[in-house]
Amino acid sequence: MSTPSHPASSSFAGWPGGKRAAVSLSFDDAAVSQLDYVVPILNRYGVRGTFYVTPGDGSIFVQHIDRWRQVHAAGHEIGNHTVLHPCSAKRPWITPDLALEGYTLQQIEAEIDDATRRLQELLPGYEPTTFAYPCGDTFVGDGEDRVSYIPSVARRFVAARGVGSSDNDPATCDLHNVSSWLVENVTAEQMIAMIQPTIEAGRWAIFCFHGVGGDHLRVEAEALEGLVRYLKEREDEIWTDTVYAIGKYVAQARTSPAAK
Repeated sequence: MSTPSHPASSSFAGWPGGKRAAVSLSFDDAAVSQLDYVVPILNRYGVRGTFYVTPGDGSIFVQHIDRWRQVHAAGHEIGNHTVLHPCSAKRPWITPDLALEGYTLQQIEAEIDDATRRLQELLPGYEPTTFAYPCGDTFVGDGEDRVSYIPSVARRFVAARGVGSSDNDPATCDLHNVSSWLVENVTAEQMIAMIQPTIEAGRWAIFCFHGVGGDHLRVEAEALEGLVRYLKEREDEIWTDTVYAIGKYVAQARTSPAAK
């Protein structure tokens, strides 16, 4: 399942079909607004998205599992976001039991594997695809015991999404901590402007959404639809697809110019 995080050299075969750049639309935490607004928008334009979910007992995801099964069946990616969404204790909303400073590598690995198992039980035909680090935090422990869990993720997934402030160079990015733009309260025009340098440079941009048309870290549904419409109109030059599909392609295109 895993692929090398870094290429042996800085070569990249280029995007498929003569496309100039790639874009992924990712959505975290299984917010109900994603079912109400995001999925209908994506389906209307024939665009696949990536949804990172936490399948814990009684979670929002589990409460709406019948609808999420339809999302999965429609071809959208359902990615692993752990079971309980642990983050650094430096974030004010994190309770002590969910602080990564108190986790060991064995604990985070067990939780990631448990999330995969739960998804396989809940979604017919599910196979692990990609992972998203809760809060973008990539470590466990503290002080001398602090250690990255990126290698643990790399052994389990084709790619993993972090949080950052840039797009990704397909030749050199760490496929197991690819950068994404966490967006909130932005317009379609602002998001379209964000990807212009990506197109010019031939890179891969990933958006990280949460609430759309409602819920937390909100972006209005009209803004998302404006971005999706733009991407669909430019599909001859912009490849818009899931984190899994593009991440898998990048891994292959680094080693084989004939990657499909």
